[in-house]
Formats: sequence, C-alpha cells, structure tokens
Amino acid sequence: MDTLELIGSTMGLGFVAGVRLYATILTLGLAIRFGWFHPGPMAEPLRVLAEPIVLIAAGVACAIEFLADKVPWVDSIWDSFHAFIRPIGAVVVSAAVLGSFDPALKVTLIILCGGVAFASHSTKAATRLLINHSPEPFSNVAMSLAEDALVPFGVWLSLRHPQLVFALVLIFLAVFIWIAPRVFRAVRLQFVGLSIWLGFGEPTRQNDVDPEPLSALNPEVGGALRVVARHASPMAATNARQFQRALGLDKPAAGIRAAATRNIRGLGNSIGYLVIGTDNLAFVTKRGFRHRVHRIKFTDVEQAQWRRGLLMNRLVVRTARGEQAFYVFKDVEIPRAGVVPLGESFARNL
Repeated sequence: MDTLELIGSTMGLGFVAGVRLYATILTLGLAIRFGWFHPGPMAEPLRVLAEPIVLIAAGVACAIEFLADKVPWVDSIWDSFHAFIRPIGAVVVSAAVLGSFDPALKVTLIILCGGVAFASHSTKAATRLLINHSPEPFSNVAMSLAEDALVPFGVWLSLRHPQLVFALVLIFLAVFIWIAPRVFRAVRLQFVGLSIWLGFGEPTRQNDVDPEPLSALNPEVGGALRVVARHASPMAATNARQFQRALGLDKPAAGIRAAATRNIRGLGNSIGYLVIGTDNLAFVTKRGFRHRVHRIKFTDVEQAQWRRGLLMNRLVVRTARGEQAFYVFKDVEIPRAGVVPLGESFARNL
C-alpha cells in the first residue's frame, strides 16, 4: 500500500469513526476475525480489534448507541457526550493503523484523522439537531439507519478503494469549511443547552419587575413576555456596554440568555439575550464581530406562546409577517399553564 492509499484509508476510517465510533471498531474487528474483507497491511496492527474482549465491549457499546440514536433528542444528548470521544477514538484507531510508519508523517496523519472525525461528527450532530425538530419520528429513524449502513460500507470502501475515499473526504472537507460557521453555531447551542439542562450554572432568579408596556397587551401575549422581564438578569460583563449601546439604552440592559431560531433571518442559532424594551421585544447578539439587534414591536405581536422542549424551550411570537421563535434555556422557569405541547413542526426554526 503506497502513501496515498494509506492516507485515504486513514482519513476514511476517521470519517466513519466520527459518525459511529463503536460500530467502526466492531466492523473492523469482525472483518479481521472472520475474513469478511482483508485489510491488507493494516491487518496486523488492527488485529487487537479482533480479540474477544474488544469485540464484546464494542458490541455492547454499539448496541447501546444503536438504540439511543433512534430516539429524538436522546441522540443529540448522546452526540454531545461524544463530541470528543469519537475524534479521540479515531486518533487511537489511526495510530494503530499506521503502526511503525514514518514518525513525522504518522503524527501528521493522526492529527488529520482526528480533524476529519471531528468534522464528520459535528456535521452529523448539527444535522440530527435539525431533524429532531420535526414532530414525526420517521425522518430521525431513517437518518439513523442510513448512518448505521454507512459504517460497513465506509469501512469497506476505505480499505478497498482508498484513493476514491481520499477524493471524497477532500470534497467533504471543502464543503465543511464552507458550512462550518453554521455547524459550529448549532453544536455550540446544543452544548450550552445540554450543560444547563444537566444543572451546570445557576438558575435565573425571578424579579418583581412588571414593565408598564406589557400591561397594555392582551393577557396571553403579556403573560408570555412577562416571563422574559421577570427572569431578566444583567448581561455578561464582557459585552454589556456594547449591548447597551446597540439597544440604545441609557442604563445597563438586562435580559434572559436565549438563541435565535432559523426563522430570525441572518441570526439563526446565534446565542444572545432577549430584552423587554419600552415598545418592543429585542434580541441582541454578537455575530461576525458585530453586535446585532432584532426587534419585534409590541404593536405587531398577535400571539405569543411558550413551547416545551427537552434541551430548550421556545418562545414563539406570531406577527402579521409570520412566526418568530427563540430558544430559551432551561435555567428560565416557564409557566405550566397554557404551554403548547410539542407536536407541531418547527424544523424550519432551527
């Protein structure tokens, strides 16, 4: 196997491991043990994967992942925990594959393999996060089954046609570089939501604030937006002054930490703050080294509702121009009465 083929096989296995680490290890181990397809010169370095103890451990982990990956939102939580496990696992597998290869090139390939695994995992996690906002389970299960099928095919292709795999991985990396900002925003949102859901960080305290402008709104709208005012806390000190200037306030602004959904044009998945202003609901965030403000005037609001989710809740504001929604983390307590249960499609909001 020449250098290009070795690079192609290593990067291909890294890509597949980023999608399904345990299934990749199990497939390689079974292939070597039962001779399903011969890994060539990689067989000896990877022979440890064919040991019974490794096959049993990989099989159990693979079975757990198979089940967890079919349940909406559970799969996103699983992906969050594996954001570093899969790239590290890919690095270990690539180190075994390369064996006693030239040390300088070996280290370079190991780093590339870990990067490819992180890229494929991030893309997978962001895609599944998007799919989880569809109320029907079929698209989620179909995508999971496609990923399951990708593993044996990807392992076989990486070992039998490494040059083709090398070209495909290069194309994937080029596309990934283009979409990386959107992917990382989605993954970051998932991480923040998960950390707060697990209880890291202090829950927000309720205030006795009752802004006068909300009293003029209909009870449903005023009640939904009042949650924002009553849980508002000072913004992060690093951006407080810039946020204050962006909102045009003469005093430090206070709000709840939230994120824009995809239907807030140009700000999808950006994490910032929701603020109750004098005549509008404002979302302020930092995007592309600029502080951005999205305002919804109270006079334009026709309906406002809270919708519960597993990692995050959503504040959905309906205006004449359509729905505008914001993710609100679990450190904000939302009212139980009048909350609309999940069951409507919000995939377009991510």
